[in-house]
Amino acid sequence: MFYCYVLRSQKTGRRYVGSCENLLHRLYRHNAGQMKATKHGAPWSLLHGESFATRREAVQRELYYKTGRGRDELDRLELERSPRRQVAGSNPVTPIKLMERSLRRRVAVSATVSETMVRFFLIAVAMRIATTSLFAQAAVSSSTNPQESPAPQISPAPPQNEGPAPRIPAIEELDQAFKQTSLGKAVDEAHLHAQWRELSNRIINDRDLVEARARAGKAKTDLEKRQRLRAYYTTFYDRMRSEAGSQELKSYIDTHKTQH
Repeated sequence: MFYCYVLRSQKTGRRYVGSCENLLHRLYRHNAGQMKATKHGAPWSLLHGESFATRREAVQRELYYKTGRGRDELDRLELERSPRRQVAGSNPVTPIKLMERSLRRRVAVSATVSETMVRFFLIAVAMRIATTSLFAQAAVSSSTNPQESPAPQISPAPPQNEGPAPRIPAIEELDQAFKQTSLGKAVDEAHLHAQWRELSNRIINDRDLVEARARAGKAKTDLEKRQRLRAYYTTFYDRMRSEAGSQELKSYIDTHKTQH
């Protein structure tokens, strides 16, 4: 089995098209800086891959992706996989980075709203304390001077059908509510994918995983190779799940594991 693959540099953002027989070993060499053409752009992530029965077909596909029409097809493929479309020049910003910027802006707005509500609550409490202090001083003054006739005071009319006072939530409840508020399915999906990609790039070069990929590449039969690859991916996804920081990310990793 031969492969035509497309990589994207996480450092520079440029694409690289190539063909090979052992895709796992070739990806390892790209990320390890052993390939002269790609050593300055590491780390690399797999953007697209196709398998062929002969080397000639894989090379022809590689040459096609290096033409203008092939590059346009890769651009369309990248846009279709993006959570939102971009408008830019010849080198657009990565969609995941755009989603992360939008997420950061929304989180900043939520923090500002939370701070404003807390300030309003503190001002209301201070006004309530000041009003109570004034009434207490007036009561003490009237009790210490009994000879002086107090001036008649007009009590305000009782409010009609006054309902219970609104409950002001605590700061912890506001923070928890903002954390649980979803910013949209597309933004959540992009944020989880970014976390998954970062965790994958950190784990993929662990020594035992590198050795497992090498053993799979040296298998003598297809059955033995499939068994070794199955064991490798099981270890790979289990380790990613153990280092995931949230239940949403663990569920996202489980979804990728079942689809692999």
